[in-house]
Amino acid sequence: MTQKRSLSRHRVRDRGRCIVIGTAQAAAQLCRQLQVLDDPPCINGVFLHRQDAIADNHEPFEELGLTVLGTADDLCTLIDARTIDYAIVTMPSVLSDAITHIRTTLRRIGVPERFIATLQDHLDGIGPRTLFEVSPVDLIGRPSHPIDEDSIRQAIAGRKVLITGAGGSIGSEMAMQVASYGPAEMFLMERAENALFEIDRRIARRYPGIRRGVWLHDVANADKTLAYCEAARPDIVFHTAAHKHVPMLEDHPREAVRNNFFGTMAIVDAAAQTACERFVMISTDKAVNPSSIMGATKRLAELYVQHMNSICEARFNMVRFGNVLGSNGSVLPIWAAQLRDGGPLTVTDERMTRYFMTIPEAASLVLQAASLTDGVPGDEAELYQLDMGQPVAILDLAKRFIEAHGLEPQVIESSSADRAGAGHAEVMPIVITGIRPGEKLHEQLVYESEQLIPTAHPAIRRWQAEPPCPERIADMVATLLESCLTDRAGTILTAIHRLLPEMETSAYEDQVMQRSAAGGVSAAQHEISSALPQTQQPHPRVRVA
Repeated sequence: MTQKRSLSRHRVRDRGRCIVIGTAQAAAQLCRQLQVLDDPPCINGVFLHRQDAIADNHEPFEELGLTVLGTADDLCTLIDARTIDYAIVTMPSVLSDAITHIRTTLRRIGVPERFIATLQDHLDGIGPRTLFEVSPVDLIGRPSHPIDEDSIRQAIAGRKVLITGAGGSIGSEMAMQVASYGPAEMFLMERAENALFEIDRRIARRYPGIRRGVWLHDVANADKTLAYCEAARPDIVFHTAAHKHVPMLEDHPREAVRNNFFGTMAIVDAAAQTACERFVMISTDKAVNPSSIMGATKRLAELYVQHMNSICEARFNMVRFGNVLGSNGSVLPIWAAQLRDGGPLTVTDERMTRYFMTIPEAASLVLQAASLTDGVPGDEAELYQLDMGQPVAILDLAKRFIEAHGLEPQVIESSSADRAGAGHAEVMPIVITGIRPGEKLHEQLVYESEQLIPTAHPAIRRWQAEPPCPERIADMVATLLESCLTDRAGTILTAIHRLLPEMETSAYEDQVMQRSAAGGVSAAQHEISSALPQTQQPHPRVRVA
């Protein structure tokens, strides 16, 4: 054993060719340290942070047999990714903007990087930097709403709480917040194994005294959903499970109906049959005058919840809000990944706006809405709408995101993406890619018929609407079930359009129709889309039937 360790200690490794980038002092210190290794890398040269530091700082590097090649601004023009294996960056943490510039430039020219903190940063307890975080609150441009923790604690403490979709962005945040208010027992329902494992692990570590039921389960399996609820008999149900990616669901309408509508129906029916006191469904602004399959299926789910609230003693409610900044699949993780790859960032349309909230704010306000005592059980369904401030232009949000990383945004056409920012390390291009299937330019939070009623919390308003008649719900369930059994996209789309005559055409569909008028859409597409009701514009996705 001792002999093996000795051999391993003296084994020579080929650490490849590299460059060192940093301030004069940090780079010189690092180069000295690297050269005392038994197997040092081959340092092809040094790039310093500032131009005015070069003239006075050649000597330390010449003593080491190294050459100062230029400044960090010269990387694009002087470095060929084929001649080096990686770059080592070493700079004080206070120069965060400069570090971001350098790392983004290296990603753009295809050079892997290693970051080594300076000795001073190590002494101060600052380790290697791997990711630059941007505050979603700063991007939105408004502070988060305060919450009344006492009222939430009164509603949650000592109760049994079930959360569907507990591994998702909102579901997992709600699970952590619910745990902090001392429930008697928590039940986590999630069909994604890794996500369920992770949220259970986090709760167990932080709140080890809370009893938990962990269910790897698809909520749309109605029989098993009922069995779970019969065994647990939760007092409160938060239903967050849903498919949410708009363009993807345009191609998979059956899965959208199955998960968003029949999944909701399954958990609502199970809650009603097991004496649940309060049920809260997470809804979306895309359900208002929907233009997408995702929005339409959420609107159909809203109608079913309204119906159940009108016939049950328990309270069945919905909380509607817009986009959640930082959630899985939202723009922030996408842009962060694009930035790590050296860009460009993508925006679908420069005119597009959205309402935004952060994950913690959205989860806390849902809990706040659940704690409100407005209304009487059996009255018209309460639909809570969260105050999301003014809509934000997606292009402006992208510019703020880039500027927060110390870079300069540059909006370009998609055809110019390859040339954007060439030779300019501080420039990060934004490519306008074109609107996607199902998308609107602007979302709405309420229908015109929904009347605003204040609540005890200034950031939450309650909207009253007439519940749908039982005959409409029966027709809706039967129509959706029959259409899904066919497993034909065209049949499902036709059924959805009939059930929701208010369904709008998306901005994407408008573009398709404009191209059609100019001869850009085939006659075959017109023939297929004629299956839709004539009051609606043809849906371009019917072609997948």
